[in-house]
Amino acid sequence: MSLDISALYRRYRSELLHHLQRLVQCPDAAQDLLQESYVILSRSAAVGAIEHPRGFLYRIAGNLALDHLRHNKIVDAHRTAWATHEAEPFPDAAEQLSDQQWRALLHQTIAELPPRCRDAFILHKLHGSSYRDIAKLLDISESAVEKHIIKGLAHCRRRLGVHFNRPYRDS
Repeated sequence: MSLDISALYRRYRSELLHHLQRLVQCPDAAQDLLQESYVILSRSAAVGAIEHPRGFLYRIAGNLALDHLRHNKIVDAHRTAWATHEAEPFPDAAEQLSDQQWRALLHQTIAELPPRCRDAFILHKLHGSSYRDIAKLLDISESAVEKHIIKGLAHCRRRLGVHFNRPYRDS
């Protein structure tokens, strides 16, 4: 039996969108998660039969919403830490420009990482969180945290080369 994704979309779209909006408290994010849920459902249906499509769809949407909320929590913590970080007094213009360029390149490089990897990397390298704390926060094993951080370090070293050892200063 082939799953009619468009019929499911018409049937459950508004109720699932309402459910996602309650979870994430953002209409735009809820709409994005809704679309992503149906994409995942479609891919899964192409691989094999789905016995309970509505339940499966809600599970997909719930997992995506949870990932979205976890990611936002980490981003908010990151922003707060950066906002409270003290700048060095009176850096000269050349040093300040160079630091700004370095930060921009570092931010771009970290943004290229997959979401889970990026979250673990930021928490450990920029906030000094332990593997155990990160594992609890992201609901993954400490071994997975370690693998994400190693992957993040390798990516940064590839992109930034020897410059990666430069100290990070947020001003």
